Amino acid sequence: MTPQLFSKVNGDATLPAEVDFVMIGGGVIGASAALELAERGYRVAICEKGEIGGEQSSRNWGWVRRMGRDVAEIPLAMESRRLWRELAPRIGADVGYVESGILYVAANEREMRGHESWMARAQPFGLESKLLSAREVAALVPNAGRKFLGGLFTAGDGRAEPSLATAAIAQAARRRGAVILTHCAVRGVETQAGALSGVVTERGVIKCAGALLAGGAWTRLFAGNLGINFPQLVVRGAVARIEHGGPLPDITVGGTDFAFRKRQDGGYSIAVRNGNFVPLGIDNFRLFFDYLPALRGGWRDLRPRFGKHFFENLKIPRHWRKDEVSPFESMRINQSASFGGLDVQALKNVTQAFPDFAKARITMSWSGLIDVTPSALPVIDRAETIPGLFIASGFSGHGFGVGPGAGRLVAEIMTGETRGVDATPFRFEKAQI
Repeated sequence: MTPQLFSKVNGDATLPAEVDFVMIGGGVIGASAALELAERGYRVAICEKGEIGGEQSSRNWGWVRRMGRDVAEIPLAMESRRLWRELAPRIGADVGYVESGILYVAANEREMRGHESWMARAQPFGLESKLLSAREVAALVPNAGRKFLGGLFTAGDGRAEPSLATAAIAQAARRRGAVILTHCAVRGVETQAGALSGVVTERGVIKCAGALLAGGAWTRLFAGNLGINFPQLVVRGAVARIEHGGPLPDITVGGTDFAFRKRQDGGYSIAVRNGNFVPLGIDNFRLFFDYLPALRGGWRDLRPRFGKHFFENLKIPRHWRKDEVSPFESMRINQSASFGGLDVQALKNVTQAFPDFAKARITMSWSGLIDVTPSALPVIDRAETIPGLFIASGFSGHGFGVGPGAGRLVAEIMTGETRGVDATPFRFEKAQI
């Protein structure tokens, strides 16, 4: 039985004839932007092809970190952490946010040098991150089954619950006037005098002055039908939930081949760190040269898979009319089953690193599609070819943690407000390396 990874949000029955802004996608980015806009008094509709938070927004690790980010993304992560801190009282709902600290342990000199290099680059931002010695790591997470040379620790980083957060944010937007439309795919957009004037959904047209394309792994497909070549590929990552017996760390930890974080329900979410698979499709070949610099630097972390996905991918229409059924209506929620034995491997790796996990058992496993740009930085920008259309996608596995900040930033861009975070690193053209 497929686990229920997200909190159910019942969609509104009536399609509004007109709003100010439409969110195309009901993940954490679309929901956060909707909340920001609704709080500013704008009329907002969230259009989600499946369920609110039904894909990667509920399937990620649940980490909320500033540590280890690309330096261009650190200001956005800092703003997001500030917003996570105030989110529960702001929306009147629990999102499971806890600042338990995040630790990266180093198994060898190469990993330790990487942490030292990041610390040097991150120094101007004044984070409380610090390098730890082997003795300090042992004091923080005792009873390790592996020898760690040291680590990188940020006490103010933490975690939140993916199964709760996106739904809670969307419901808060609704209480402020937003309309939530589930099982309501957007097929395309309408324009007037060259600018966006509405979106065409499977249930009808919604007139609007602006729309945000926040479709996660589906963004490239949607943009391509509009003539926009959005450089984005997908990788599939797997996560498992374990029950355990015995004392285990409350802290969130990542190592060479493992990652774990405590859950609000008492279990732990675990994963094989850097264990993502790349399901090869036609876009992998079309964008090969765009991603070549990234492949040269990090090919060891990728596991390409050629199989039935390639042929299924070929069958997906790349272009469709607005009066035709779109690909988004044919797959409301992407398959969430685990794969490749990564759940079992994750438990094995975690147990080797920390033998106190030896009595743990897997109770749930799942996977999700992660949208990745060549630069591994998101695009948060306007679409130059269609005034009124905005894009927030390509978060490269970071979307949940920076979701609140990204939602605020794109809302500021959409409304022409002064931006609290510099959006320059997230311009469309910056997605290329």
